[in-house]
Amino acid sequence: MNNNKQQTAVDWLVEQLTPAITLQQKHIDEIKKQAKEMEKEQIIDGIDYFKKRPYTDIEPEQYYNETYGGNK
Repeated sequence: MNNNKQQTAVDWLVEQLTPAITLQQKHIDEIKKQAKEMEKEQIIDGIDYFKKRPYTDIEPEQYYNETYGGNK
């Protein structure tokens, strides 16, 4: 990515898998769009969680593990 923005995990995954995928490009683009929207919602939900609970004892990694299953 050349526009000084960080590459998301979804972008990286698609970049890595694209050479091996035999789906038509429109299907890849739709899957990427859906995954990026899910990722955006998850980031916003996490930020909202911590804004609403500024004095919580839970750490972000613990929140992630409890919300998304951690290392499963």
